[in-house]
Amino acid sequence: MIWNILQLIFCIILFVLPLALYKSHRSFMVRFYDAMIHSVKARKLYVRVVLILLLLFHYVYISGHVGELGIFLSTAVCAAIYSFRRADKLLRGLCDRPCMFAILSLVALAISFVPHLYTTAVTAAYLLLAALFYPSVRVMTEFQDIGIISEWMKFPGLLAESYYDHHHAILPQDADSGNTDISAQ
Repeated sequence: MIWNILQLIFCIILFVLPLALYKSHRSFMVRFYDAMIHSVKARKLYVRVVLILLLLFHYVYISGHVGELGIFLSTAVCAAIYSFRRADKLLRGLCDRPCMFAILSLVALAISFVPHLYTTAVTAAYLLLAALFYPSVRVMTEFQDIGIISEWMKFPGLLAESYYDHHHAILPQDADSGNTDISAQ
């Protein structure tokens, strides 16, 4: 019974964390955003914490379901993200490509109904959660601009907004770069 309650806690974390912290302007989250943008060590720590949470989930699951063979696939995913370079590439790919994020979300939802692939679905959900709070390539390149950094220091809320702004599409009115000769036609 305790193992089932612990599994439920791991699943509740997937819903509570994004609801409480996504696009948060709290001071500890602004420090988190800043650390994730500035420091490779902070990103490595973040990936390691996610990996530890996944391995703890695997331990809890295997303790309650002895002999379950479906855990090997999700353990292979955990072994693959042990390398920070691969984990960084995966999380940036999920963060910067909304199509990949949506596909993995649908796959995680679909395989959650297959009994032996439950741990793989939870592993995919934790990777999606980790990608939500991982800095995008755009934010990392904005970090190089001194003007934007000074704006972030003056108004910490702008950092949170910029951290989660994943709009890459150019609006039709902005496509001509403000050239009135072209837009008048």
